[in-house]
Amino acid sequence: MDFLSSFDFENYTRKSMKESLESLDHDDLVDAALFLADNLFLKDQINRKAAMDRFASKSEQLFISLFNEAEEIASTSSPEDLDESAVLETVSKERPASPKKRRSMKEKAKALPEKIIDVYPDAGKDPVCPVCGTAMKELKPTVHRTIKYVPQRLYVEVEVDHNYVCPKGCEDEDGKPVMIPAARKEAPLLENTMSSPSLVSHIIAQKTVMGLPLYRQEQDWQRRGFNLSRSIMASWMIRSSQIYGEALVDRMIQDFRECDVVHMDETVLKCLEVSRDQDRTNCYMIVGVSAEHEARQMVIYQFKKSRAQKFVWEFLGEGFEKALMSDGFEGYDNYTAAIHLSCMAHARRHLYDAVKIRADYQTFKNLPDDTEMKLKHIRENPALGILLEPLGNINRLYEVESRAKKKKLSREEVYELRQKESKPLFDQVIAGMERIARSFDSGSKAVKGANYFLKRKDSLALYLEDGNYPIDNNLAERMVKPFVIGRKGFLFADTEAGAEATAEATAVWYSLSQSAIMNGLVPEKYIEYVLTRLKNEGIREEVLEDLLPYSRTLPGHLYKK
Repeated sequence: MDFLSSFDFENYTRKSMKESLESLDHDDLVDAALFLADNLFLKDQINRKAAMDRFASKSEQLFISLFNEAEEIASTSSPEDLDESAVLETVSKERPASPKKRRSMKEKAKALPEKIIDVYPDAGKDPVCPVCGTAMKELKPTVHRTIKYVPQRLYVEVEVDHNYVCPKGCEDEDGKPVMIPAARKEAPLLENTMSSPSLVSHIIAQKTVMGLPLYRQEQDWQRRGFNLSRSIMASWMIRSSQIYGEALVDRMIQDFRECDVVHMDETVLKCLEVSRDQDRTNCYMIVGVSAEHEARQMVIYQFKKSRAQKFVWEFLGEGFEKALMSDGFEGYDNYTAAIHLSCMAHARRHLYDAVKIRADYQTFKNLPDDTEMKLKHIRENPALGILLEPLGNINRLYEVESRAKKKKLSREEVYELRQKESKPLFDQVIAGMERIARSFDSGSKAVKGANYFLKRKDSLALYLEDGNYPIDNNLAERMVKPFVIGRKGFLFADTEAGAEATAEATAVWYSLSQSAIMNGLVPEKYIEYVLTRLKNEGIREEVLEDLLPYSRTLPGHLYKK
């Protein structure tokens, strides 16, 4: 508009604006008002989205509440053929999870070792009656159980090596004095350090499982009276990773590339010195997870300086021709050897984001839980019904998956169930997305969300063709979370080499600790066992095979009871 483009907003005053508006004719005034209203509306939407992202609950439920869309539907749209039952799937009250039977503390305590203390009367084990002098008969003992905590303790194991030399000065065939060295009890974990598998595994588990940064571990050790600095702990983590951990993770990657179905995801990582490189603002931690049905359960973390597309090749190798589930990043799509599965939750989220910021949603949340009232609201707002119908059918797709999982169906049974129930629902989702695409303004968020889904409809539909294919990438996203919780703990490195080494070592230990959890192992015990065996037996293929977190030969005491 000529008026708005020429107006001097930098020197704005109410008087100058009033004078300018008074000079306009009626049509120009209407145009100016509409232009300003559009901008206010857009600004309001941006502010709502920012507020939702900042303050709203981050967990996204599969059932959807009722939302308003920013744009009016075209007059050619006909809401009469809406599947209202599908729409109600998005607004039905979330069913509370069936309450689990709580175990008593007494039952939980059975997993702990017991120390039995017999308590007798002051008169001793064999008291006599104070009246007649007869030996007393013992009643049924009364048992009291209390859980005791023994604080962690450090101690120094001092190994004194006794070596012997011939006092007569005899020499061996090389002309050296004849000596008989002590048979060392065990090899050192890291040369020229006082580290041990038990201490290093504890530091690693505190960081990768409990999310405790090294600086907080340092403070904890100081409170216990021992000054173990974060730099020393970081050095031990890095060196033990390079000497022992990397070899085991490399062996896991070989098995990962043989899986039938894998998940991949990534998250941003900032290492202080690496981030100071002006050409590189973000580094990434790449996560690969074997699918739930795979016999070899593992998760692998890899540190990368950038999100360059080559990271997929570095992770999967050149010839991975099995199924890969990922989000919408094109770096995955360009890896053409794999069968690409798209994430239903990720695709759904684009439409969900288009509707969740409406003010009508807040109004709807206060409506009574009454089906008729909600249906009336939908009928009075036909745009809402069109938006919510495909979301409701996606919810139904997940209900099918939930039933299959609960019944523990076989691969073939899952395939048959999906063909019978999920395929027709998926076709309805596609029809609903197409309807949104033609019913709303082409620049609207709703159409962008629908088009995102439609662009990936073929890869989204692939999960219907194999009972082992997952519907979404939520497994990989869940495995990103433990890393996200603890990632601030290694942002202190003073050099780029130090930052990268710390991040790479952290990736190795996250891979082993989280894979241990996936296989029912206690991470700290498992990593101590790995370090002990590798330092004593060396990096040999047969040893690595035994130490894989999904190995069937690991000792029973490493598993969670």
